[in-house]
Amino acid sequence: MSIYEHQGYFQEYLESKGVDLKNHIELNQFLVDIDYRSLISWSEKNFDRATIKEYKPRPFYSAEAMKQSVLAQSIGYNANNTIEINWGIDPADDAVLKSMIGNDVFEQWNLDPETSMVRLLRYDPGHCIPLHTDSYNSFSSRFGTGTITRYFVAVSPWDWGHFLQVHDNLISNWDPGLCAEIPNEVFHLSGNFGIAPKYTLTVTGLVQ
Repeated sequence: MSIYEHQGYFQEYLESKGVDLKNHIELNQFLVDIDYRSLISWSEKNFDRATIKEYKPRPFYSAEAMKQSVLAQSIGYNANNTIEINWGIDPADDAVLKSMIGNDVFEQWNLDPETSMVRLLRYDPGHCIPLHTDSYNSFSSRFGTGTITRYFVAVSPWDWGHFLQVHDNLISNWDPGLCAEIPNEVFHLSGNFGIAPKYTLTVTGLVQ
């Protein structure tokens, strides 16, 4: 079976969800003041604490997340192009990242640090997270249900090949601290096809 047939399966899935790039989705974007140099320096000094993983089907995924990961895998996404280096899964690291961000920034996000999760992500050149929607599995298992929101936050200064696409919005050429709220159930992807590591944060919390 050719890649074009697998691509067709993914396209059929998107159409079944009513996804159409011709329909514009407005994003909430704004800047916050973060000490990006300290975040990157901390990650480099604590590389041994990072979780390194590829994007692939996992037993604990929801049905939708499982389908999306299988479809992505069928068109060529694998350990060679989807490695994510992630700090914050350990609660102690999550707490350190929150303290480095500071309460003032959480107030701008309208989130309580006590009911939020922070992840510092690094994608090296040639790696990405494919098209997907967020399932909030880890967050819901820790904090329960409610109105959940997630922010993409640029950490490293924009460089060659760094981008985020949220539906029809292509975000690049950013300054550190750029925030984009990722609407629930909206498809998005992010990648690094440049020459330097791309550092970002994902911040997930209950809307106050």
